[in-house]
Amino acid sequence: MIGIDAYGNSTSLAGAAAEHWDATVEAVLAHARSAPDELAQTLAADPLFAQGHATRGLMLLTLARAELVAQARDCLETAELCAAQRAPLPRERRYLAALAAWLAGEPLQAAALLEQALSDAPRDVLAFKLAQAIRFICGDAQGMARSGARIVARFGDGSTASGYVRGCYAFALEETGRYSEAEAMGREAVELAPRDAWGRHAVAHCFEMTGRAREGVSWLGSAETWRHCSNFSFHLHWHMALFQLELGAVDAVLSLYDSAIRAVPTDDFRDLANAASLLQRLELEGVAVGDRWEELALIAEARVADRRLVFADLHYMLALLGAGREAQAGTIAANLLRDARRGASHDARVADATGVATAQGVMAFHRGDFASAARLLRAGAGARQQAGGSHAQRDVFELMALESLVRAGDAVQAERLLRDRLSRRNGRNRFASQRLLRIAAGRAANARLGALLVAGCEPATHH
Repeated sequence: MIGIDAYGNSTSLAGAAAEHWDATVEAVLAHARSAPDELAQTLAADPLFAQGHATRGLMLLTLARAELVAQARDCLETAELCAAQRAPLPRERRYLAALAAWLAGEPLQAAALLEQALSDAPRDVLAFKLAQAIRFICGDAQGMARSGARIVARFGDGSTASGYVRGCYAFALEETGRYSEAEAMGREAVELAPRDAWGRHAVAHCFEMTGRAREGVSWLGSAETWRHCSNFSFHLHWHMALFQLELGAVDAVLSLYDSAIRAVPTDDFRDLANAASLLQRLELEGVAVGDRWEELALIAEARVADRRLVFADLHYMLALLGAGREAQAGTIAANLLRDARRGASHDARVADATGVATAQGVMAFHRGDFASAARLLRAGAGARQQAGGSHAQRDVFELMALESLVRAGDAVQAERLLRDRLSRRNGRNRFASQRLLRIAAGRAANARLGALLVAGCEPATHH
């Protein structure tokens, strides 16, 4: 029996299972905490739903945890057994193929397979959302934008689903530097789908990248707008903290850290990345963060050997180094180098392109070798987008590179890059402005010292 889901796609589900599946899809689109429970109820109502088992496997892999790989393999095995008993629809089968590809170490192939489901069912918003998530993890902003442009044209009906699709496309536009288009698309997304936390987040990114912190604070507003969210709510609070840091409100940043960003001591790498990068930014500003690194380091210690995702490893290193655990951070750097030499998976290739240099640069920064840190962090910059995450998330490594240049005394290079940063943010960036002032003050002091030395060395005159 073939039915139709809430988004207009053919489905092999019926009854309660179909209702819970529709709720699962909406929860994934909204980043709602109810998604795992709705999926579990779907599978309880219809244990032979192969697409549901494969979706669970894909969701497990997004968590980038070594111990979940076996569970994801179990999901694929179960999905294949179910498919042998009840043939999935063609688009449903794509989910199984996508999971198999990711388990084989090729996430971008998995994303492409999910996007092929859109050929079978042009309104398969879950396939689109999952493909976008995978491309985001892989730093494939151009792929996100291409896919978004194709599907957004199919959703011009003003439905809630069209809002969620626009939210995804808005973020892809922002990550490819099309800020005006992204902001307009994101605003439209939230209007059509008020629960679209991803669309709201896309507009926040536009404000971050264009130096509009006050507008960002206003846009994010009250946390009521994302109360339904999973731990993605911590990331939205992180964005609010970035805006407050840009405005110089350090007390507000620390309050957000303690009351929202790390109010729940989760061990999700994305939550740790929020926290570690924020503490690193605060320390770059000379703010004492107390013992906050310790809690993060305990989590990172358990992940030293995971080696699932370059982005995660780099943030584990920040946490470990912040707490003075150089040996464990060095182990992660060594593991990245080992995998880079093997090059047997997408992530290993990313380690080779940017992970190793960035990791070594972070290590050099924390031991005070700023010349090496600047060289290594800049060497890894060209391909760093491949490590995944957003421009705003990866920015912590750019900040460390710029700070390294300043501390190493390379004023000419630092000034050039800082002015470029300031220009890209419409002349509004606290970090760049402060460093430029430091460089100018250093030059003035050197000029005064030089003048005094010259005056002191003037030859005596004889009368």
